[in-house]
Amino acid sequence: MISSAARDRVKLAVDQLEEAFHRYDERSSADSLDSYEAALNRGKAVAFQEAAHYLKSALHDIDIKSL
Repeated sequence: MISSAARDRVKLAVDQLEEAFHRYDERSSADSLDSYEAALNRGKAVAFQEAAHYLKSALHDIDIKSL
């Protein structure tokens, strides 16, 4: 069984990843020239979004197993 403190840390990590996704997504959208940097920022945004998705899935599995 996972402690509530550990679960809260996982939730915090999800929130931080989603925040980073939005930050890099905005940076890539703001670049009107569609530069190399914009492409890198889009890649980072997708990576942060995927990482948040994996953590959300893990948190869901943890919640199911603790029932």
